[in-house]
Amino acid sequence: MALSPKAVLGDANVYTLLQHLVGAHLARKACIEALEPRPGDHILDIGCGPAYYLDDLPACDYYGFDTDTRYIAHARRRFGHRARFFDELYTEEHRVTLPPFEGVLLMGLLHHLDDAQCNDLLALMGRSLVPGGRVVSLDTVLFDGQSRVSRFLARNDRGEFVRSPEAFRALARRHFARVESRLHGDTWRMPSAHFSMVLSEPIQAAP
Repeated sequence: MALSPKAVLGDANVYTLLQHLVGAHLARKACIEALEPRPGDHILDIGCGPAYYLDDLPACDYYGFDTDTRYIAHARRRFGHRARFFDELYTEEHRVTLPPFEGVLLMGLLHHLDDAQCNDLLALMGRSLVPGGRVVSLDTVLFDGQSRVSRFLARNDRGEFVRSPEAFRALARRHFARVESRLHGDTWRMPSAHFSMVLSEPIQAAP
């Protein structure tokens, strides 16, 4: 019986290989650089998957959340000695029990969420930051002038809410006063284009 793409990508090793083939690992590396993590920082990673990029982070207090138990199991086997992983959603209950975070990663997550879910998540992320903290997001994107290969990959992404750069920025500006963005890829090295945002200065800070 043939396996569905979702079933195939449920294998953490296959998923990681695909990330390298489409160039997503390059965009993730750029996002970590944009986060500017420092040794000892508290880092929250929502939708961390197998967290294959954890070696790019300095020694920090890392918390990874993902609802895919196979990805989390893989991450625990590889990085459990230096990070904490949760196979569940990050909620307000976690926010009040975990320390506030200098940095938050949302890599490959927002295009899996509808607008209402994005708004809830971004508001929660703003409340989860220390003063001066930042959120970095990375998503598959659709934009004018995109190559046919890149557009095909975006339209066939597992995420059902791939947006334009303008739509991603509009969501972010509801919750953060400072939104910096960048379009990555759509070159021969990165056939799949990605859009990143660096978000800071939450409009409604944590009580």
